[in-house]
Amino acid sequence: MLACILTSMSAQVSAHVLKNTTAQVILRDGQVEVKVLTNAEHLISALQSEQAWLMGDIDKLMPTNLSAEQREEFVKNALKQKTSLRVNQQVIVFERVAFTTSSNNEAHDLEIVFQAKHTFTTVNELAISFPKSLGAVHASFVKPQYKLLGAGDTAKIKF
Repeated sequence: MLACILTSMSAQVSAHVLKNTTAQVILRDGQVEVKVLTNAEHLISALQSEQAWLMGDIDKLMPTNLSAEQREEFVKNALKQKTSLRVNQQVIVFERVAFTTSSNNEAHDLEIVFQAKHTFTTVNELAISFPKSLGAVHASFVKPQYKLLGAGDTAKIKF
């Protein structure tokens, strides 16, 4: 899992080219889920960058001597603290942050899933910002429409 990837990371910047981080923001009734796909090595390097800390891009330098579990917790806290979500101009706090790893895609080997709840019956506006440590983020926004279709019925959806 993430512990394996984080354990093998070094504090040095890799020479390989990072593809931009991607995010999918899914707005459901009473819930917002944000799925971020990024490169773990680039993220760790950014969180250990003294220059990023001096510029105020990160609040705290990630020590290089952390165990895999401590690294994972540090990354979760850093991302949760710097990812900002507003629904209808009200700040919403992420209740859960989870990681999954994949060796299938070298450019995006880490998926971070943020989950938050809201109490709005109608959402008119959503605002989100990501930490600078993720780099540029290509974001897509999804608001699913749910319908129960009887046998043979047709769904009519307006966008």
